[in-house]
Amino acid sequence: MFSKYFLLLALIITTAESFGADLFKIAPYSLKNTNGHMLLNFQLNEDKKLSIEDGVKLINERDYKKDVHYQIELSLVDCGVTKDLRIKDNNEIIFSKNFTQPACASTPAESEYVFGFISDTQQYTQRHEAVAKVIAYHHALEPLQFIINGGDVVQNGQKEEEWIEYFKGGSAYLMDIPQIAAIGNHDYRGQEDKALPKYFQKYMRWTGTPTNGNLFFEMPGLQLVIWNSNSSDLTSAQETEMWAWLEEKMKIARKSGTPLILATHFPVFSSSLNRFTSASVRKLKSHLVPLAEKYGIKLILSGHTHMFERSYKDGVNYLVAGPAGGRANSPSMTNKYQQSFDSSALTFTKIKYSNKTLKLETFNQDNALIDQLFINL
Repeated sequence: MFSKYFLLLALIITTAESFGADLFKIAPYSLKNTNGHMLLNFQLNEDKKLSIEDGVKLINERDYKKDVHYQIELSLVDCGVTKDLRIKDNNEIIFSKNFTQPACASTPAESEYVFGFISDTQQYTQRHEAVAKVIAYHHALEPLQFIINGGDVVQNGQKEEEWIEYFKGGSAYLMDIPQIAAIGNHDYRGQEDKALPKYFQKYMRWTGTPTNGNLFFEMPGLQLVIWNSNSSDLTSAQETEMWAWLEEKMKIARKSGTPLILATHFPVFSSSLNRFTSASVRKLKSHLVPLAEKYGIKLILSGHTHMFERSYKDGVNYLVAGPAGGRANSPSMTNKYQQSFDSSALTFTKIKYSNKTLKLETFNQDNALIDQLFINL
């Protein structure tokens, strides 16, 4: 297992480092748009005239300036179709990758695809790199359609240099797997007003996304809500609107018979006192828990505590990621709903949808399986 892991890892790293490393300040990465499209992002270290191709179609050819963050919308990838994205410098390919969608199925039950979940990539680049290699390994074995980052992407959201380091630390997977990110409290750090954090908006969102930070995605057989649980950074009017919006999404999901899962930063149940964010956690317990139980939500993903933990209460599974870059923490209280726990692991959770079932496998920084769960939807 591990010899195979390291051999494939060496190939992944060599391939990742071969694409115009000197040219890019931020290597090309993609975000998954709520409309199903991909958003290509990058920054250059020097001015360059480049052409970008999406499959056989030329998207544009123009002069790009150094240190400017570019975001280009790519066309929708059809079911089961692989499209080659290519960035060329004078007809020389300096970056390429494939976007592959699951094959079309006549019913959601016939669909099958895999995505990932991590959180708290902040602070320590080497720790993020270790998890990045595990993610890249699993992506090479079974392509991930996207990866959810549960927030605290960086330690201080208002320091742009930390965002640059984040993309360097995650280069083993960020060039290949589209991202979806929730907002963490550290992503707000340094923000003076109650709007979407400046650099989070720049690097993790796009024009027209809600300023409250929430997103909604429809996938074969599933719906996904990305939820902003930073209550102290929102106005009361924003909070009221958000809770109404969330309940409406849950109502629609139940009526349509389509399972909905939710990803957010703060956990509902954990072995941490969360003493710095107790108000946000109390609101989740008083508002989110009854909603999740009322509408039959099966899975809530979160981070923040820097301890891997899985809990279960009244039909709802709560998975808290270990850090994917931040320091590990120790438990400070008892969680009576706890099902699985590891306070030392940096984690990556692989989630596979197949035949109305979710299979969750959580791996640590050494690519060892530390937890497994099946959820019937």
